[in-house]
Amino acid sequence: MKFSNVFGKVIKRSLKSEQDATSDVEWNPFSTNLRENEKLLQEQMGDSADIMFTKFTMQMKNNDTDTDALLVVVDGLVNEETKRNNILKPLQEHPISIEPNEHLDQVQNRLSIKHIAVEKNVNKAVFNILNSKGLLIIDGVDQGLILDMEGFETRTIAEPSNEKTVRGSHEGFIETTSTNMSMLRRRISHPALQFEQKKIGKFTRTNVTIAYMKHITDPELLQRVRDRLDQIEVDNIDSSGNVEQFIEDHPYSIFPTIGNTERPDLAASLLMEGKIVIMVDGDPVSLYVPLLFVESVKNIEDYESRPFYASFLRLLRAFAFIVSVTFPAVYVSALNFNKAMIPTDLIVPLFQARETVPFPLAMEVFFMILMFEVVREAGVRLPETIGSALSIVGALILGEVSVSAGLVGAPTIVIVSLSYIASFMITPIADVTALLRLGFVISSSIFGMYGIIVLWLGILTHMVSLTSLGVPHMAPFAPFYFRDWKDAIIRVPLRWIKYRQKSVPHQQSRRIKSLPKTGGKQ
Repeated sequence: MKFSNVFGKVIKRSLKSEQDATSDVEWNPFSTNLRENEKLLQEQMGDSADIMFTKFTMQMKNNDTDTDALLVVVDGLVNEETKRNNILKPLQEHPISIEPNEHLDQVQNRLSIKHIAVEKNVNKAVFNILNSKGLLIIDGVDQGLILDMEGFETRTIAEPSNEKTVRGSHEGFIETTSTNMSMLRRRISHPALQFEQKKIGKFTRTNVTIAYMKHITDPELLQRVRDRLDQIEVDNIDSSGNVEQFIEDHPYSIFPTIGNTERPDLAASLLMEGKIVIMVDGDPVSLYVPLLFVESVKNIEDYESRPFYASFLRLLRAFAFIVSVTFPAVYVSALNFNKAMIPTDLIVPLFQARETVPFPLAMEVFFMILMFEVVREAGVRLPETIGSALSIVGALILGEVSVSAGLVGAPTIVIVSLSYIASFMITPIADVTALLRLGFVISSSIFGMYGIIVLWLGILTHMVSLTSLGVPHMAPFAPFYFRDWKDAIIRVPLRWIKYRQKSVPHQQSRRIKSLPKTGGKQ
């Protein structure tokens, strides 16, 4: 990249940061009159019932008259004990020796607050109040103190329901970003772990946090993430899913190119690989980039097991993906077009099972796939006790009763059931397999095996063209990085994985410096 281009980007970024500090929030200075400041705040925040204006007086040692003050907070977002014991009591019960100066130093010294900032802009102060902070303003001073007194209720840390493990950590992210950052910090106790926060959304002002390893993460990849987030100008950000769809390279592809996880141990492991984790306040699901397709067959628990069984499971997951996607389609193709594919002993039972079925085979399979999707979606959305019962009853109705009534053939139930069971092994792309399964059934019902092969070629071509924030999605297979095959479809012993993946850009390649000698025992 030319120096002029780099210099131009730096200038553009610095100008944008200055604009963010000035133009995004209009300049509206505080007055020295407390009543005028109160009126300004009420005009900005309206008559909302949860906005609390607490008026009190501060005692002065060298002055007969007390000084009026005002504390503004949002009820439910701040800690009431902190408000009462660390702010109001110290200022009301202990007289201040001199009048408050321009920077309110003597007032700050009285407060037991972990973070205090001086603010001169009323509009910025309002945003801070709405972001779980308090505002303290004093009569005669044309600025206020922003007090960090967050204290709303949060969910306790628990294991993620979608990413359970047998061996390993059972902690999961929660909706509070500060807690999530602390969980990452406990796993990576090094100053290289950096957090950057941005506010996205004109009205929601959602905190979006970027986590990365300073001396490992590739600077170009980090800058790309920053630029994508800076370019988001929307009214609201509701969840990490919004951010994912706004910054991904291929928003119209059925394949995800940005990963997500609720596990802090997995997020910490990804950070050490040079990846970037994006956390959205209010959502326990964190995003990470870049995402490689091969990670769909990986699991954080693979590194807790011996390499032989872990490699077997990865091969099984890769096989399960192919079975889940193509098994119903191959069944339709074999019975309608390519009967030579069916073993001789199975031909008679398969066709006898279809004698009483009134629907064409393709319609029968398509209908059963849709019904399985309905049952699965209903089981997920309903309460757990009802959902589990529905899954059992639904399976019985769709299975035994449908076959007994002659609406569906028994082999069709078996084929579709095996396809769905296989998809449970690759939950990160379960939604992709559901769509591909339908696509392959339609293709095979029209063109037979030829349609399956052509569709596979088209899908593979599309997958090779995908990128995740500029990183090839199909690496280490396309492009070809043989060194990364040690931890791809198979997993060799950890001693052999001395270098980070070449598929993911990074600054430090070597991950293992030295290990204890084992005497060469095999």
